[in-house]
Amino acid sequence: MVASLTNKFEVVPYSFSNQLEQGIDSVYDRKLTDISHALNQVYDQYANRNIGAIILSSDGIFNSGQNPIYTVDRKSNVPLFTIGLGDTMVVKDLYISGVDHNDVAFLSNDFPVRITITNNGFDGEEVNVNIASGGKTIQSKKIAFKAGQLDADVDFLLTAGKVGYQKYTVSVSRLGGEFTFKNNTKNFYVNVIDGRQKILLTYGFTHPDIAAINYVIENNKNYDLTVAPITELKTELTRYDLIIVHNYQKTNSLLNDIINTNEVPVLHIVGVNADFSNLVKYNIGVNGSGNKDEDIVCQFNPSFKDILFNEKTVSLLNAAPPLNSPQGNLTFSDGAQIVAFQKIGNIKLSKPLIYTNQKDNNKYAVILGEGIWRWRLYDQLQNETTENFAAFFSQMITYLAVKENKDPFKINIENEYEESEKIVVKAELYNASYQLTNDEEVALKLSDEEGKEYNYTFYRTEEAYLLELGRLKQGIYNWTASTTFENKRLVKNGSFIVKETKRELLNLTANHRLLFNLSKSTNGKFYLPSETDQLKTDLEAREDIVTVAYQEKSFKDAIDYKWLFFLLLLMLTSEWFFRKYHGGY
Repeated sequence: MVASLTNKFEVVPYSFSNQLEQGIDSVYDRKLTDISHALNQVYDQYANRNIGAIILSSDGIFNSGQNPIYTVDRKSNVPLFTIGLGDTMVVKDLYISGVDHNDVAFLSNDFPVRITITNNGFDGEEVNVNIASGGKTIQSKKIAFKAGQLDADVDFLLTAGKVGYQKYTVSVSRLGGEFTFKNNTKNFYVNVIDGRQKILLTYGFTHPDIAAINYVIENNKNYDLTVAPITELKTELTRYDLIIVHNYQKTNSLLNDIINTNEVPVLHIVGVNADFSNLVKYNIGVNGSGNKDEDIVCQFNPSFKDILFNEKTVSLLNAAPPLNSPQGNLTFSDGAQIVAFQKIGNIKLSKPLIYTNQKDNNKYAVILGEGIWRWRLYDQLQNETTENFAAFFSQMITYLAVKENKDPFKINIENEYEESEKIVVKAELYNASYQLTNDEEVALKLSDEEGKEYNYTFYRTEEAYLLELGRLKQGIYNWTASTTFENKRLVKNGSFIVKETKRELLNLTANHRLLFNLSKSTNGKFYLPSETDQLKTDLEAREDIVTVAYQEKSFKDAIDYKWLFFLLLLMLTSEWFFRKYHGGY
């Protein structure tokens, strides 16, 4: 059909999946379909050119991106002609439509897995659902579909028995008459780690703030929380990654030493009942008496960039109820990084309400006030969620607990990718002054689950290194990056997973209704594959698909035409001669 249209039109063929590529690909083996993205790329590429029409040949099934019906509104003046491929009949099939699980599990802990099996045409059948690891079945359950039942959920409880990425394979019985068996198995991966960040929440007095903070930390799977009053702290405190102190009291020498040395990062929540005079002696960036109290509103500092809070979290901070804050001729360290200023009424003060700083090798932060439990309640009342409150504290905790990485050799690589995703790895090399350099060669060795090894060399960017691995098949990959710098051998290693993508196998029923609506909304037309000759005829008959005519105007100075000059001179001379000859003036 393309060849027959080229006699009258300029035809540019494309293939698409989740990306648009020039040329027709007769074999489709991609993992995703994004019709909206393909249309947007065409619109962008031909933004300033006349598009007579777009012909879209598809089954109408998309499993990535937005609904294309909204995309065509952008260029509704460009007619879209669609050819409906595939079968609109519901095929008989049994497949795994969902696997819900934790991305992270902790060694020796149990973690839940929920498998969703979808049934098309196998009412009353009893099937086995299995989970295997290392080639061996570890759990199995039977389910039977009732009449009219489309989906069935099967719950498992697995034990994390080995550190690192663990591969699990879910399978459901193969039944006679299924359209395909490719969607009867699915792999998933769980990262098993041997510990969480240990956080101590200690307090001088019971307070509603304790419960609010406790809620945030306990619901984060990456934290191991201990809650205890300051008077009961007896164990070595250096085993914690972060200590949160609410209303400090000078009653525990272990805590006093930690605050003084900042050997462990500390988040101070300084309320009106805190032992302020003794606390300031430990150099936490504030001086003064603090013998008064006042309700202070929070005003976020937009210049603070060390933590990138989202807009909803910033809005919460700016609108949240005031904190009851200790006041009294307070002065603050010049090195303080202000997260939020104090605000009284409509007046923003230059004094910080929340700030961070560095002492020795660790960070610390100060919230100068109590009553943050009201922030959580306000978030729930205004936004019907406490996620913004939780995001604020989670990001503060992460910022303080993560130790600064001064490693001279860094590899930036994600933990997870999808089969459809191109993998790009970045590397950075720093000299003794911690300045980026890329004088030396950096190599990477990659090995898959089968033990096959692949060797790569990073190419240099302006200051760092880059390596494009492209798309990899699903599985667990181990990597080792190495270089020699200043006579030292530097080596980094790790692992990542590539998740399989089977979205193309989950919906096998063509959606011609979508294609029809796309054509209708753009003054186009829908066709079946047998009607392509009619499509060609209709395109040729369209009056709005015409050859574009271009007109160009140019100007030239009259003085450049010498013959015109002499002609005018001759006419003026002739007129003068005849006037003189006949006695005229």
